[in-house]
Amino acid sequence: MKNTVSIQRIQADMRRILRPVGKRLTRAGLGPARAQELMSNVPLKVLEDLYALAARDPAARSSVVYVYESYLGFRALLAHRVAHELHRIGATMPGGQHPDHGIAIAARCISETAKVETGVEIHPAAVIGSRMVIDHGYGTVIGEQVRIGADCYLLQNVVLGSRSITGRADRGAGRRHPHVGDRVEIAGNVAVFGPVTIGDDCRIESGARITADVPAGSRIRVLSTLQITARSSRVRVGGDSVEAAPGVGPAPLGASDDAPSCAL
Repeated sequence: MKNTVSIQRIQADMRRILRPVGKRLTRAGLGPARAQELMSNVPLKVLEDLYALAARDPAARSSVVYVYESYLGFRALLAHRVAHELHRIGATMPGGQHPDHGIAIAARCISETAKVETGVEIHPAAVIGSRMVIDHGYGTVIGEQVRIGADCYLLQNVVLGSRSITGRADRGAGRRHPHVGDRVEIAGNVAVFGPVTIGDDCRIESGARITADVPAGSRIRVLSTLQITARSSRVRVGGDSVEAAPGVGPAPLGASDDAPSCAL
């Protein structure tokens, strides 16, 4: 089997994604020229995502066919590339920036369907750079005003969202969501809240909760989590004696290295 995926194959899957909202798009005025624009602009971006994931995930063993056929994180990105391009096209049409415009609704329907099918929720307006990787991805949420640079890598349960929950009508008056630079890696179970900026070449390790800007080149590690492996059936944690399963000895979390880091 050839380790390639054709543009035609991607376009066929794009048509499958668009089919449930096809009538709505026609009623909203998406003519043949704009439809052709959509079908031309998206496939190359999808191929970049595909090859990046195949190259960076050791489990993929560099097989783009394997990734294309089976990785739901990639499928979430494919759906987002379609939904975002629709959102962009719709915003250039009369009334297209209003949320009840037919194209905006169609883009959101694609996003919601992908959320159910893949476990990854990406707002159609979110801007995601080239060669994006979402690995595993289940539980990851990317908000409306998020901007992500090129060559970034996200794992599961990453939330790029707002700092507060509000129903105020004027909530769109300012930026609510994070901006992420180029070549940023975000591990599982990380939350980045509010209008913060993550600089280029940052690495954010598992469990971090970020509500302030992070300078370029930083490494964020959580040092406040304590894991204890005990030899006896009772160990002392914070002055209290508690039951513990037998183990092989104390094992602090984290590996020691000389990389610069910011501790939370």
